[in-house]
Amino acid sequence: MTQPTSLNATFDTSLIDLSPPSQDHLSDTGYSSTVADSFSTTSSDQPVTGQPSGAFPPPPTEVTTPTLARTPKAPSIPTLMSGEPPATAPSGSSGHPKPVKYVPTVDAYDAWASVYDSDGNILQAVDDLELSSLLPEFLNLVTPQLQGQRELRITDLGCGTGRNTLKLAAYDYLAGATAVRVTGVDASGGMLEVARRKFAELPPTTAAINVTAEFAQYDLLSPASGSALPQQAHAVISTLVLEHIPLSTFFNAIRALLLPGGMALVTNMHPQMGGMSQAGFVAEDGTKVRGTSWVYGVEETVQGARAAGLELVGEVRERSVSEEMVESGVVGKRGRKWVGVRVWYGFVVRRIG
Repeated sequence: MTQPTSLNATFDTSLIDLSPPSQDHLSDTGYSSTVADSFSTTSSDQPVTGQPSGAFPPPPTEVTTPTLARTPKAPSIPTLMSGEPPATAPSGSSGHPKPVKYVPTVDAYDAWASVYDSDGNILQAVDDLELSSLLPEFLNLVTPQLQGQRELRITDLGCGTGRNTLKLAAYDYLAGATAVRVTGVDASGGMLEVARRKFAELPPTTAAINVTAEFAQYDLLSPASGSALPQQAHAVISTLVLEHIPLSTFFNAIRALLLPGGMALVTNMHPQMGGMSQAGFVAEDGTKVRGTSWVYGVEETVQGARAAGLELVGEVRERSVSEEMVESGVVGKRGRKWVGVRVWYGFVVRRIG
């Protein structure tokens, strides 16, 4: 298996356009939010294919017709993506697609780690915006559930470079706990190395509550290859990870990580975006490097959580890119091609029993 060795700081979260989004699916239903008015409920969403949009080895020369699947299984070749040029080039592109190289997902993230936080990832920027309100709301739900326990345990599943682990460590835990233990878990050793370095460079804190952080390497797709799963936690967050994991595998892991009654916050690439794009980066030679990605419908995702013994808490939030987000610099100019397209969704689930 080949790992890319040389890359620049340019990530394109719109690596390939398969087809322009349908206008019938671009309008939001007006879900109210303090962050933006582009959230919507998901009662009208229909499940889309759960087949992977990219895989290793390289794809066939033709795009096959996707099929509906509640519990997807990775085929030996992808069914949604092709190495052939798209019928419609992305807005603002030259119309000359770059070659695509498929590698194992962990290898891709190992190579991506050094520039992951600085390469202008549009979806990561949207995730940060949404979590500015969603994460505090989630933690406010979790802390009252301690019921006299002194230590609050939180796991960041797929923590990457520690982007959100840092937020968990810096949060002002006012209720319940006298100590907080945050555990970051990821399959990529390269990503974990960056996360550990970030925490080593943090200045001493004077917070009344003792917050500690630790990291462990664990691959959901190859459990025997790393550490054991951490101790069960009161809360789990997993942001922009589900795209790379089969639905049942992901939610069974979430359940295993949670104490009974514990809650998990999950965010993911929206299927409108996933039908046209997948995570990856551009190497110095211009090659687009990709791992494996699955495209999940919003309702399909919720049903996958329920099948694993998790119940939805509240509503699913969805986010479109707006012109205002581009002009204000939230997503940068590269986000303009995504204006009007839903790119993100997030929700909270609770373990039943």
